[in-house]
Amino acid sequence: MTNLAANLEATARRHPDRPAVRLDDEVLTYADLWDLSGRVVGWLRQRGVRSGDRVGLMLPNVTAFPVLYYGILRAGGVVVPMNPLLKSREVHHYLGDSGSRLVLASPMSVSEASAGAREAGAESVAVTEELLGEIAGLPPSEEVAERADEDTAVILYTSGTTGTPKGAELTHTNMRTNASVTATTLLDLGATTS
Repeated sequence: MTNLAANLEATARRHPDRPAVRLDDEVLTYADLWDLSGRVVGWLRQRGVRSGDRVGLMLPNVTAFPVLYYGILRAGGVVVPMNPLLKSREVHHYLGDSGSRLVLASPMSVSEASAGAREAGAESVAVTEELLGEIAGLPPSEEVAERADEDTAVILYTSGTTGTPKGAELTHTNMRTNASVTATTLLDLGATTS
């Protein structure tokens, strides 16, 4: 299996109780992140998201971001991270250009996200505490959709300083290699590093 989310699965099995995400006093362990992202898979399936579908993710740095990010990957989707400060015309461009059919937006961004999504023929969903509670109440899935090495995992948009932002497609191999090089070369992480 070459899905980038397989890295999370392996780490959650090896180190379930280690912190994966910290935000102030909130901590998600690898087991928590694996479990919650599996619940996201079921929620995405209910919304009709299938392998290869692009999903915009318009959130600030909150714990819901990695949960949704890995849920999208596990469902076989392509993550399209979007700055939560984008205006509707920019949202329209990102969604239309990437072919995203759904954007998950923070409450502070949902107005602009909804306006841009309407123009792009996509759906916008506010990532509220109620939605996160609904997702947490779903049964967890163990699914990690099969993806080929060359399949797109993430589409990052350029700043567009000299024109319209362009989507850079990063494959599952790109992302896995980047994670591996960062862990072993830049951070010098080993099996016993916490």
